[in-house]
Amino acid sequence: MPPKTCLFLSLLFLLPPPAFAQCQVKDQLCASLEEILDAASIDFRGYLSHTLPLPQVSTDSTKVPCSTSTWANNVPMFICYAQVPLNSATVWYTRVMDYLKPLAPSWNFTVKAPGENRYVDAGPANCEPTPTEGPYIGQCPLHLELAKQADSSAKIYLVVNSISSPYLLRHTLLSPTPAKSPQSAPLGVNLGGSAGCDEFCQALKKAFEARATGFAGAPPSKLPGAKDCLIKKGPGDLDVRFVCYWQEVSASAAETRFRDLVARLQILVPSDWSSHQDMEPDEQTGAPLTAWFTGEPSRGNEIHVYAAGDSVGLHITSPK
Repeated sequence: MPPKTCLFLSLLFLLPPPAFAQCQVKDQLCASLEEILDAASIDFRGYLSHTLPLPQVSTDSTKVPCSTSTWANNVPMFICYAQVPLNSATVWYTRVMDYLKPLAPSWNFTVKAPGENRYVDAGPANCEPTPTEGPYIGQCPLHLELAKQADSSAKIYLVVNSISSPYLLRHTLLSPTPAKSPQSAPLGVNLGGSAGCDEFCQALKKAFEARATGFAGAPPSKLPGAKDCLIKKGPGDLDVRFVCYWQEVSASAAETRFRDLVARLQILVPSDWSSHQDMEPDEQTGAPLTAWFTGEPSRGNEIHVYAAGDSVGLHITSPK
């Protein structure tokens, strides 16, 4: 049997059976979950090409925005995140679980429940939680999480990986990327209930939080792997920036760094910040570069991530 045919048949076993009419008498949350699972089987093509609107998993009482992103090994993911009161998070989690099980009846749902926290990995029998470098065949395509916070709120996550991506290979076929950061999972997603925040995660979180004091609150002197990090005043001294840049060994390694930073930041920033990615000219050379932006509505806090050739830059801006 040709290798491509074997790979295709392997992927078929990852797919949940069609859930036709499962949500006809249920609510919009159920319909959105069904749409997300169906989209995972076709590599989220409609969402990634922006031809289809992203389904939302919010309820009347709990707003949970969603977006698409990409793991460091280029497998697309659909990710939803919010930080809400614990009671609202618990109700949302329960409803999502109640709908997911009949939508994917052949999947196993492994639940870890330390205290009031809930960590769920779901997929075909004997699947494993997705590791930090990204998913491969034999790993659970779905992760659901409720993590209680010290202020009696809770962070809730829903992550669904593509189950038809051409980058979704067997683990033995994956080769390490020379300049890949130690953890490529989105920041804060404690896959399998693990601590989920490595040295890079802690340093990036510290830099992000320091923006609240104009970086007077001792941001990290350097992010792991960065060639240099520094504090810069913006034009007219109207703002101050924490700036880091990386010089990678190749353009592909720089793209991996860029995607990793974006995935981490998408979880780190508050859910009401708007984000977009585009191509724009470099301010000094005019050369085209890939730019990802997220910003706080009306207050001037902004984050930019840039990639051009084998270089990657990060700017965290705080208004003065």
